[in-house]
Amino acid sequence: MLRRLFLLAWEYRERCFVALSMQLLLLGLSVVGLGASGIAMDVLHHALVPSAAAPRYPWGLQPPAWLSPFGIVLSIALGVVTLGIARTLLNYAYAIAVADLVQGRIVPKLRAQVYEKLQFLSFRFFDRHPSGSLLNRITSDVQSLRSFVDAVLIQAIVVVLALVAYGTFMFTKHTGLTLVCLATTPVLWLVTTRFSRRVIPAHARGRDQLDALVLGVSESVHGAQVIKGFAAEKTTLANLAAKNARVRDGQREIFKYISRYTPTVDLLIHANLVSLLLFGGMLVVRRELTLGDLVVFAGLLQQLSTQVTSMSTIVNTLQESLIGARRVFEVLDAETEIVSPSDPQELTRMRGHVRFEDVSFAYDAGHPALTRLSFEARPGECVAIYGAAGAGKTTLLSLIPRFYDPDHGSVYVDGVDVRLLDLDLLRRDTAVVFQETFLFSHTVAANIAFGHPEASRAQIERAARLASAHDFIERLPQGYATVLGELATSLSGGQRQRLAIARALLTEPRILLLDDPTAALDSETSQEILVSLRAAAVGRTTLIVTHRPALLQQADRILVLARGKIVQQGTHAELCTRAGPYRDALHLRAHEEPPGSTFAAAEQAR
Repeated sequence: MLRRLFLLAWEYRERCFVALSMQLLLLGLSVVGLGASGIAMDVLHHALVPSAAAPRYPWGLQPPAWLSPFGIVLSIALGVVTLGIARTLLNYAYAIAVADLVQGRIVPKLRAQVYEKLQFLSFRFFDRHPSGSLLNRITSDVQSLRSFVDAVLIQAIVVVLALVAYGTFMFTKHTGLTLVCLATTPVLWLVTTRFSRRVIPAHARGRDQLDALVLGVSESVHGAQVIKGFAAEKTTLANLAAKNARVRDGQREIFKYISRYTPTVDLLIHANLVSLLLFGGMLVVRRELTLGDLVVFAGLLQQLSTQVTSMSTIVNTLQESLIGARRVFEVLDAETEIVSPSDPQELTRMRGHVRFEDVSFAYDAGHPALTRLSFEARPGECVAIYGAAGAGKTTLLSLIPRFYDPDHGSVYVDGVDVRLLDLDLLRRDTAVVFQETFLFSHTVAANIAFGHPEASRAQIERAARLASAHDFIERLPQGYATVLGELATSLSGGQRQRLAIARALLTEPRILLLDDPTAALDSETSQEILVSLRAAAVGRTTLIVTHRPALLQQADRILVLARGKIVQQGTHAELCTRAGPYRDALHLRAHEEPPGSTFAAAEQAR
């Protein structure tokens, strides 16, 4: 992780170098200012006590003979003020440079890389990672990587440079006093190492707890109707309060370590200051050190203490950065399982001939969803898929556009294994209407044209008419320009489903996959869509998961699935005459349906 974080910083080495150069200049100005203050103190001391050691000026410089001690001190004071103004301006420039580096370049680029990678990952990745975790990786975890550059890497180098610069200056003044002041450094290293080892797992647990909290909040917002419908507000609040408490307790654990570490560092720093006063005072009394030098030592020691104290923040931020980096790189390094081949086979014009050959698939090892499935859907044919919940119907549809790849066997389109086709072209000629309808926070027209953004208004309206959506769209406040809110909650389930069907039909696909498209529609609307779907399916291969009698009767062929296997196939009329799960379901439903319904009539005719 550290190596990769350093490589990330290396991509912006020029700007990092500029920031470090500013910090180096700031350190130099700080040392010069402290040295000048020490000289001013020696000038005053010598003026008050002529027997005291004369001030030593750097680089052989000497003030003019006509300048009084007060004039010398005043000149030094003006110089220190000038250095202070320069440091202020330089600090401002440094803050702007770092903000532009991390917030203007690193964060946007990383966030875009993570988001782009998510677009190409297979459904398996999303099956394994909840949405709350992925949202945190794009937001807070990316910020953690940003922190490595400005709050860890740059600051750590600044601390090292400060230690070198201040230490060198102190050694030039008095080696023995410097060694005494820095005697606690090994102890400080041990304390920092122990703190680092304890805080790493605490940060890891904190990230997982925050993921759970974000997911809980997201679910409570999206599931507001269910929560209110079951009067479960108190239960939901209690669950979120428990997750929030776990996040709080995790943060408290981290704060506990920090609250122990920081005072320990302060104690060691004060021990250094006591050593300075005792040993340094003795050296001044012996005239082995000037009072000005002692003042400079005190200032340098204070600066060193500030830098050393910041090590706790650096170490803590480093741990956060490592945890965030692991989670971000987990996304960036995730294998893109479903990819186009390097040299895809071309289909001059897709006809829509679908064939499954000995296909097996499992989401989890040992729990097959489909087992040795073989069938074909000829061009223009409408194949209905019937079966109980969990029979593998949706999984079967998902293998055609390669949302997943089979574990065994092959899926062919026009005689070519779909794994050998260009993925974009395959999906462009295969439209899917999912069981769970998702619409974007955009206009109605934009939602219908999502798969074909260049579509004309006439094409959008034609698709809407085919899906029996045009009439209700026209009744919306701004018609096709009406902006749908989050999850399109202002529309009924049937209206959302009709927009999804229109979205699929607009792309003029050769293969149309419908996952129970009329499940959320009333009987009258379903009948309207049946006619439209039949017209839209002309010339297209259509696979439809459904339990609707009218759709089953209109299908050219019905596949009956049970536990991932095809147990029956044939037309509705043929299956009604054969013993098996289809006829059993027909018989059961006939007793549940009101007189005159399709299933009841079919059962009576049989």
